[in-house]
Amino acid sequence: MKLPRFTYSLLAAAAFSSALGVNTCNAAPSDDARISVGQHQFSSSCAMCHATEKSQGTIVGPNLSGVYGRQIGKLAGFQYSETLRNAKGTWDEATLNAFLKSPQAAQPGTAMPFSGLKNDDARSALIAYLKSLH
Repeated sequence: MKLPRFTYSLLAAAAFSSALGVNTCNAAPSDDARISVGQHQFSSSCAMCHATEKSQGTIVGPNLSGVYGRQIGKLAGFQYSETLRNAKGTWDEATLNAFLKSPQAAQPGTAMPFSGLKNDDARSALIAYLKSLH
């Protein structure tokens, strides 16, 4: 049986991808794709209160430029709730994940009026975006 050239090309590409160990069906999104999804999530859930450029200062909430790795509740010039002022640690994967999932559960008494982002994938993408801010 003679296969059309297009079909032969598809079979060859699939075999080549398989030989390289490329999983085209269940591939995880690239970092750039996750950051892009996170930026969209930020725009729809966070941007009304938080700026992401150092030059923008603060809006309602603290500026999130460089938030990843920053001490919790310690951005100079922003008046945090007592809860966050007294918090220990830095914003990392674990602390951001817990806070973004449920701010009140992670930091009871926080002034942030956000109920949380319950979707794990959306939260992970948002954290990837926050990590990208410098």
